[in-house]
Parts: sequence; structure tokens; C-alpha cells
Amino acid sequence: MTGATARHGPDGHPDRPPVPPQRRTPRDPLPELVARLRDAGLDVDAEHLLDALWLAARTGAPAPAPADPPAAGTERETPPEAAAQDRPGAATPSTGPAVEPLPGRPVAPPGPASEPGAEPRVPLHTRPSAVADDGPATGALPVGVPAAAVLASPLGLQRALRPLQAYRTGAASRRQVLDEGATAELTARAGGLVLPVFRPVNRREALLQLVLDASGSMRVWQRLFDELREVFGGLGAFRDLHVRYLHPTDDGRAAVSRSPRRDGAPLHSTDRLVDATGRRVTLLVSDCAGPLWHSGAAHRTLHRLAGQGPVAVLQPLPQRLWPRTRLQVTFGDLRRGQGVSGAGLLKVVSEGPPPPPGARPVPVLPPTAAALGSWARLLSGTGPARTPGAVGWVSAAQEPARPVRARRTLTPLQLVSRFRSTASPAAGRLAVCLAAAPLNLPVMQLVQRTMLPDSGPAELAEVLLSGLLVRTDEPGTGDGEQEQWYDFAPGVRQALLGPLGRDEAMLVLKHCSEYIEQRFGKGGPNFPALAYAQLGRSTATGPPPATGRSARPGRAPGTEAGEAGEEHAPTVPQPFAEVAADVLERFMTVPLHHTDPAPAPDGADHPVLAAAATLTRRYEEEGMVQYLMDAVQLLRGAAENSQGPARSALWARYAREVLRLWRVQGGRDLLTAAREAAERATADDAGGRTGHRDILAATLHATAEDRRRRGDRHEALDLLRRADREYAVACAAPGLGPDQALRLTLARVRALETQWRLGGDSSLLQAAVGMLEAFTDIWPDQHRRPAVLALAHGRTLLRLSGTGTPGDQARAHARQAARALRTVVEGEAADTDAGALEPAEREAALLDLADALLRAGPEYHQEAADRVEAALGATPPPSARRRSALLTRAGRVHTARYEESGDPAELVRAAARFEQAAPGIPRDAPAHAALLAEWGEARLRRALLGDGTREERLERVVAAVRVLRGCRAETPRGDRAFAHRLVLLGRGLMARHRLTGDRVDLREGEHLLGLAAQEAAGPLESARCLLELGQARFEAAQTLGRPARLDEAADAFRAAADAARRAREAADSERAAAESATLGAQAEHWRGMTYEAAGRPRAAREAYGAAHRAWGLLPSGTRPTVEPTPRQTAQRLAELA
Repeated sequence: MTGATARHGPDGHPDRPPVPPQRRTPRDPLPELVARLRDAGLDVDAEHLLDALWLAARTGAPAPAPADPPAAGTERETPPEAAAQDRPGAATPSTGPAVEPLPGRPVAPPGPASEPGAEPRVPLHTRPSAVADDGPATGALPVGVPAAAVLASPLGLQRALRPLQAYRTGAASRRQVLDEGATAELTARAGGLVLPVFRPVNRREALLQLVLDASGSMRVWQRLFDELREVFGGLGAFRDLHVRYLHPTDDGRAAVSRSPRRDGAPLHSTDRLVDATGRRVTLLVSDCAGPLWHSGAAHRTLHRLAGQGPVAVLQPLPQRLWPRTRLQVTFGDLRRGQGVSGAGLLKVVSEGPPPPPGARPVPVLPPTAAALGSWARLLSGTGPARTPGAVGWVSAAQEPARPVRARRTLTPLQLVSRFRSTASPAAGRLAVCLAAAPLNLPVMQLVQRTMLPDSGPAELAEVLLSGLLVRTDEPGTGDGEQEQWYDFAPGVRQALLGPLGRDEAMLVLKHCSEYIEQRFGKGGPNFPALAYAQLGRSTATGPPPATGRSARPGRAPGTEAGEAGEEHAPTVPQPFAEVAADVLERFMTVPLHHTDPAPAPDGADHPVLAAAATLTRRYEEEGMVQYLMDAVQLLRGAAENSQGPARSALWARYAREVLRLWRVQGGRDLLTAAREAAERATADDAGGRTGHRDILAATLHATAEDRRRRGDRHEALDLLRRADREYAVACAAPGLGPDQALRLTLARVRALETQWRLGGDSSLLQAAVGMLEAFTDIWPDQHRRPAVLALAHGRTLLRLSGTGTPGDQARAHARQAARALRTVVEGEAADTDAGALEPAEREAALLDLADALLRAGPEYHQEAADRVEAALGATPPPSARRRSALLTRAGRVHTARYEESGDPAELVRAAARFEQAAPGIPRDAPAHAALLAEWGEARLRRALLGDGTREERLERVVAAVRVLRGCRAETPRGDRAFAHRLVLLGRGLMARHRLTGDRVDLREGEHLLGLAAQEAAGPLESARCLLELGQARFEAAQTLGRPARLDEAADAFRAAADAARRAREAADSERAAAESATLGAQAEHWRGMTYEAAGRPRAAREAYGAAHRAWGLLPSGTRPTVEPTPRQTAQRLAELA
């Protein structure tokens, strides 16, 4: 990614802090050229601009060279190469001043000699996992280096896997569509009775399960695993791709998680990998040599998965090393089973020994295009009948491996000789090349890709498992690739470097340097390194920092510990590449020649903060995310290289911008980085001040939102409670201004509201209301209070009015909300800097005011109607989206008036308003389905009144069913309102059945009500759905004349009563308790009616008695609005007594 200093340098930005002349970069002439062309009336596109530049390069006269070099601080007009030669004061290895080594630190080996006048080069060093106490040397700056790919040809691998696009599972299709032709034919044969015929949709139903064995020996293959995930993800052959990691537990069993680190995510049973439907294809990436294979847990897991669907093992080790692993492999011909599901029923024809009893075959694949292509053709059935390949046999009763005996110690020459006698030629050359480079895993992969581009993971695995290398990273490190350090065994490096001359060793440096320069800023993964440069001198011979360790991988070739000084003298890592200073200057996260200025007492005037503010301001003005990303990189680089009070301010600002970037791009990594930075800022805050607690609270709040979206409700609640505590500390900080205190108070209120939505505790809303009212009372200017304060107060009261039982208290809260929102809508609140509202916010406040007036009582309905009608007739007219929202409120006003007066004309007006609102909402928006639900319910309520002729009533029901069918089609399964909308459609179909006698409507209505009961979100909604289902079954028994259906109806009523009892026990408000008691009593009453119809008076009397007891649980003052009522229950009980 392009660094901030390159794309948005100080040139042309007077508000940016001044920089030394050496840091100035050439201004890009392309934007200026485009601007001049547009000023001249030429609106060129990219293609025309490229054509013009190409012609200018070939037809224009060459520009004369300047007589004198430009003065320091002026913009450079010459190409970078010429500027490098003419730069005043540019030191070269032959002319520059001598660089004295730092005391106690040896000088790094000199790089290749540079020609006089050549552009300066910057050596790149691996970043050690531990540094000296005094930190890195002056001029050591972090830089992201393009990482080398592990797979030699990812595109070729993807082409080989294309046959998987034809793979189909043997499971039944989850989706069916109406076959119109077959339906018409069958209906005609049935004499007009509509008999729908459905056919399965032929689409991709398979899922790929990519699993990585996360044992210690597999950490070197994390990059390979990531590249395989990209290859399969872009293949388009699977409906979804799941990535899982297999970990060994303390008791030797296998566990699965979503993180490569054992403590990075919760561990679950391997049951998560099993899919009984056979839709999953599992590919395990493993070297078959870790603890899971020694204990037999991997064999047992694969045996179980192989019985459910296709399974394969991708083995990164070379084939000649497979016999050393714990997976018994044989070679033979593989045949696919018969039928669609034959991919999971492999048959092996082999001349080797027979497999163990009960063992199942699992293909073993090297990471090559040929092997994966053969496997893809085998699974899809597009290849030959027999496919040669390797098969591993896994058993459900695999025994643990025996302990390995200790081997005798070999001399360095014996180690090298043994390796060369068994290694492939490419692996032998790779070992020699690695002897001239630091043995850090990303650097090793870089050397392999540059020196041996045709080699793959197998060759690197040969070197890593040869016995020539040992792991040297400290315990607790090594989770990331950049922290995986190796070193040759004593004496092995010298034995490998014997035939390698100095020129060949420098060739490794040359090729790595060219590879990095070509790929800077091109995207893809990076790994961290350190660039060493100092102001005003060549960087080729500058002293890099010490690592702080007496024996560190990456020291100069041929230098052992103790040869360069004292026994414990720190060694110097050799550079693995040299990059042109111009290239590095452009792509580094911080300026190359960065000199950290003396920080201000509180860090507020740090120059990087000003530069970051300029970038974020440009992001806000132009909307380009690149500016925000540049600001994030700039702040991180400065925070990591700063000390003192400025460090806390830099980390806090970095956390804010990363949090903003997360809201734009998403991603758990960004959120984690923001939270860690906020915690560092709070920890570094000198003197115990609380100035950065707000950003820590904001990151906790955002993390809670992320956990909530991922379904982790308990973790989200814990994070929200922590955020509330941090907000409380931040609000209590001394010296807060009114505007800052207002911002923190509103943020804390939002956190409390989120906590209420998750937990349902209305006391949190009451606390938020009290907090806002107290803040309003202490506002300095009582005559000019911020509009955002009144808006937050009104909205919180509006939410509080919907939590309790409909009554005086709820109406009182709604009236208070309307009073606060009126001040916002009518413009009585002040528009201060802290409380100014955008026009869109004022429009939303009007909608909230209408909702509050609807809840405040019948006497406020007219005001709601007047305000909505005035907004609809305003000049200029509202937008289509806003007009639809206003029409929706108008329809709700008419619905509320019907509930007050019972006038059917109000339902007709409500349906008309909802119909007018529908075209202004996109059909794919969730709001459109919600509007259809209100529209269809209004029409259905009008149709169920029962007045008018039969034709009129049928017309109303048909219109309601048409709208509700559209609502169901737009409501995804899993939506919170899905069950309620199914009930509405089922109720409409039952009403149409009563008018037409169509048994298809009866069956469909009963089916939809049963489906709604299954999809209910909680016991209260389940009780509503089961009560409707029982009534439909009761009606079906009477219509069809089947007494057996009465038993099904009684079961539904009994289940509804049980669900209502559970809902009453879990109720957290009087409103929920009252509705639960009402539903339970009505269900028991209907059960008694069912037993009466079945001729079972004793059972009916018991059911009516249960209903009578349930009516007694109603809160005082609560009366049911629909039948049956307590009076009807008492009457039936008296008649049966």
C-alpha cells in the first residue's frame, strides 16, 4: 500500500508540518496535467490520457538538462535517476563521510560496492523477536516487505481444479421451484384441482471444509494454507468455504477451532466437522507427523469424516518422506463409486498388502496441479474410470505410536553428506542458497521463490526436516511466520558455503532485492522488516542495530558466536535485500529519514498528529478510503517509534482512526488492533489521567457489536458492561468541557441502549433517561440546550414507552418523548457546535415524534396526523424514501384510530396509505417486507370483520392474501418477524377457505401455521403460533369430518399452554407476563372446547379448570381483547359442573 508520505506529501499542503529537504519527494505531475486539461475544457478518460502520454514520449523534444542542481528544498523536476546523481550532499561509499560504529556494537558486513553517482540503496534486515533494552539504533524503521508465494503457480493450480465446478452432492436439493408445465398437466388430469409439482433447483450445494493441522510442525505451512484458501475461494465450485484448525487437547483428543492459535478461539468437538447430509468436502492440510497423528486422534477423525462425504489429505512433504509419517500410504488405482454420491465411496485397486479391517481409504495429495487436478476429476466424475494415486488408510481403532529412540549425534559433515545423498537436486541447491541468508521463514520463502522459482513446498520441507536446521525462537513466540527463526546446526553453514563463492552469495542478495522492488505496493501479504537509514549519509554501510541476543540466526555467513568480540557481544543480522531509497521512501509507513522531534508535554502538537488530521480531513471531504488508510499507517509507525508523553496521544489517535476504518471495511483484525492500541494508550497515560478512556470504551462498544452480530450474546454483554464502566470514568474526568462531556454522555447512552437490546433490562433505559435529564439540568445555558441532547432524550423515552405494559406509565413516557422531540422538530433547541443537527436527523426526529404521539394516547392521534400531512405537503416535496416513511406513519395513524373507534373505513384508509408508500421503498430492502406485513394485516383485519356480501368479503381476503404472499417471499428464513408473517398468511388462507371451501387453502394454511410454530423465536411467540395452529386443526376436523384431527388440535393447544407457561416464568415485564397468562388461559379454553366436540366432558372440565386458574394469573386491571374471555370460561365450567 502506498505510504502516506508519498501520496500525500507536504508539497501542496501548507497545513502539513514542515519537513527537512531530504524528506521531500517529487510531486506527481499527473494530477496537475489532468487538472490543466479539464480547465481547458478537455474531459479525458484514462485511455485517452495514456495515449497522449505515449505519443508525447515519442514525438516531443527532450527537455534540456538544468545547468545547476536545484537548491535544497525546491521541487525536483528531473527524473529520480538524475536527481539521485545530482543531489547535493549525497554521500556515496567512495565519497561520503566515514561512519563510526556505535560503542560496543560491531559494524555490519559491507554490502556490494556501489558505483559513484548510483542511487542510494537501503539494506533490509529481519526484525528480531527480542531487542536490546536500549531499543533499536537510530534510523531503524519498520517496513512491510512483499512476501513470496509458496505455490509456484496458483493460477495453474486453479485451472487444474476447475473440474470441481461440475461436482454435485448426492444430498437432496434444499431448494425447489414450481414446475409450471408439470403442474398444469397434473391439474388438468385432476379435473381442475390445483396440484402443484415442484422440481429441485440444480445449483451448487457442496461446501468445502478446509482444515489445517495446527500442530507445531505445521506452522511453516500457514502461508501455503492461506494460498490454498484463496485458490479454492476463487474457484466458484462450492456454495461456501469453511476454514477450520485442528488442535490437540491435553488428553490427546482432537478439537477444532477458527484460529490457528490454540488460545485464539474456543475449542469445540470434531463433531462440528461432521455433516450427515454429505454436502461437505473435507481437505485436511497436514504433514501427518504431529501429536494428533501419534495419538491416533487424526486417524479416528478422518475415519468418521470419510463415512459422511469426500475427504482428502494434502501432504506438503515430498513423497519420499511419506513413509516416515504416521499415515500408512499405498499406491494404486482409485475408482469412484456409482451414482451421484459416489465421490464419497472410493474403491482402491492395489497390489500392496491388504488394509487393516474396517479401515477407510483417504486420498493423499501433494500440492501440485497434476495431483489436485486428478482428484478434482475423480470427485466430479469427469475423468477416467480409474485414477492412479496415493491412498492413506485410516481406522477407527488406531493405536498410539510407540516412543522414538534417541539418535546418535552426527558431525556437521556427516549431516550434510546424509542430506545430499537423499535430497532432491532442487532441495540441495536451496540449502546452499539459504546458507547465505537469514534463516527467518518469510526470508527463506523469499530466497526460494527468487533463486528457485520452479520449486515448491516439498523442497523447502526437505530442508526444514533434514536435520540441518534447528528452531531458535524463544518459547512463547513463533505464532506468526515472521517470528519463526531457524539456525544451522554448529558447523553446517560452513560446510554448505564451502563451494559457494562471494559472488554467488551476493547473487542471492541481488535477486531478493529485485523481487522486492518489483512488488512494493502491488498488494498481497507482507512481512515485517527493518530498514536502516540515517540522515545525510549513505545507508549501504550504516550500522544496523543489535538484536540483543548473543546467538541469533541471521548473522554474517561464517561468523560464529564469540568471533566478533566478547562472548556475549550482540551480533548483527545480515541484510537479506537492498532496496532503492526512492522505492522505500514511497512505500514505508513512516518517512525513511525520520527524526523524532522532541515531544510536547502532552503530545498534542506532535507533527504526525497534524499530518494524520490532514489525511482524515481529506477522507471526510473526498470519501477516499486510501487517505484514511494512509493516516492509520502514519500513526502506527510514529507510535511505535515514539517515547514519552507523545506515545499515549499517538496510540489513542491511531485507535480512533483504526476504529473508523473498521466501520468502513469491517474485519476482526482491525477491531482487535484498535482495542489493543486503546489499551496501550490508556496504560501509557501519564499521571493516571483519564483522557483516553473514551476511546477504550468506544472500542469495547464496537467489539460488543461485532460479537453480537456473530451470535456471542454473553460476550457482547460483558464487553458492554466494561464499556459502560470506562465511559463512567471518562465522564468523571476533571477539566472536561461541556461539548466533550456531551459527546461522552451520548456515547454512554448508546452503549446502555445496546445493552438493553441484548439483555432486555428496561432499567438500563431508565438509567439512560435519568442521566440525560441530569445532564440537561446542569447545562450551562438553559435557554440554548443542544438539539442532540433533546433528540437522545426523546428517543430513549420512546424506547422506554414500548417496554412495559400498555397503560398509564407507557403513555406518560410517550408524552415525555413527544415533548422532547417537539423541541427538535420545531427548532427550539440550540444549534451549537456540539448539538447541531443535519437535515436528515431532523427528518428522522419527525418520524420519531409521530411514533411517540401514536403511543401517547388517542388525544394525540390528530396531532400526529396533522404533522405527517404537513410534511407530505411541504415545499420542496420530500424524497421518495422519506415520502414512503411519512405515508407509513399516516397508515399507522388510521390503524390506531380504528382500534379507538372501530370504524372499518379507517382500515381502508390505512391500507390505501400503505399501498401508496410501497413504491418508494426498494423491493430488496427489509423495510419493504415490513411495509407489506402492515399493509396485508390491515387488509386482512378489514376482511375478517365479516360485513358485506360474500363476493365483497372474498375480494378483500384475496387482496390480503396477495399482499401477504409477497411479504412472505421477501422475508428470509431466520428473520425475527418470519413466524408472525407466516401466521398472517395462514390466517388469510383459512379465511379464504371458509368462503370458498377450497381444501388446498385449508392444507396450506395449516402447514404455514405449523411452520410458524417451528420458526418461533421464543416461548411467547411459540404460544401464539401454536394457538393459531390448534384453531386451524379444530376447524379442519369439523370441515373434513375427521374426529381424529381433534386429538391433533388438543395436542397443539396443550403445547401452546406449556409454551405460555414457560414464557410467563421467563417474563421480564408486566406486559409479557400479562400476554403469557392470557395466551395460556385461551389455549386451555380451546382445549376444553376440543374435548367437548370429541365427546369427552371430563377432560373438557379439567381443561376449563386449568383455563380458569390461568385467568387468575392476570395482573389486576388487565382484560383480554379477543375471545375467549374469563367470563366465557366460567360459563362453560358451570355448565359442565
